Amino acid sequence: MSIKQKDRKPRKVKRRKEEGTQLFHLDVDKRKPKRLRTKYLKQYFLPSDKHDFIGRMFDIDMVFSYSFASYDALVKHRDCKYAYHIHDALCGLVRRVESLNLVSSMLWPDNLPKSFEDFPLSRYSWLMVTADVFLMRYISVVDCALLFVNEVYDTQLKPQQCSIKNMERKGVSSDVMNVLRALFAQQGDLRDERNSRFHHGFERGFTQDDQTLRMVSQFESWGNSMSGVDRFGRKINIERFFNEALVEFQREFKSVSRQLVSTLNDLYDALGREFEDRFAPLY
Repeated sequence: MSIKQKDRKPRKVKRRKEEGTQLFHLDVDKRKPKRLRTKYLKQYFLPSDKHDFIGRMFDIDMVFSYSFASYDALVKHRDCKYAYHIHDALCGLVRRVESLNLVSSMLWPDNLPKSFEDFPLSRYSWLMVTADVFLMRYISVVDCALLFVNEVYDTQLKPQQCSIKNMERKGVSSDVMNVLRALFAQQGDLRDERNSRFHHGFERGFTQDDQTLRMVSQFESWGNSMSGVDRFGRKINIERFFNEALVEFQREFKSVSRQLVSTLNDLYDALGREFEDRFAPLY
């Protein structure tokens, strides 16, 4: 037996006398999702140089740096040349991992203004810039890791030739190859998003009603507050919407960053053994 339901008219939102622009959604979606968390998660900073192999390379470079007056003098010694180029590539990787802590600072901001009218960015623009920094720098960690592997194995590949396929052809060990493939696999959808974002103009959403967040934050930056309800019939609260977006981004950042640090440690373990096997005969 079927039950016929009467057509329901869209819910009307009563106009309230408030200052600022009124924002109303006459087609309110009554299926309200569970509200997102607004309380900040515990902040996470990526450790970038705590692995023993990193310390080993920094110590070696310090000795070599004080032993030669010029690069031309240093490269005359095979062991010094080998270690120098490895250290140079390692610094690039360490700096790129360290740079992700800029994203952490943006996701856990201190002393943000109560009003964004005189701030260079709107709240929504703050989120977009944070996403730009996160995606570009996170994805490029793998590229820096490939350059590092290239120097440890002394493959003689040019930077633009450093790829998973070429590394395998050059005889890089299966242990290292497995870690490199794991790094690529972990990036997954984020690598696709990076490509779509920077090459096709794609923009991610940050909260349950991204259109309202973007519009209200823009009006706020112009000094014009907005009132009314979002698409779910919930009272507009720009600070709450912004904090919801930040916390969801924080959760993603922490998960991705912790996994990245763990996998890089596996890479350092494998490359540390390879380095010692190659460096000792040269010393």
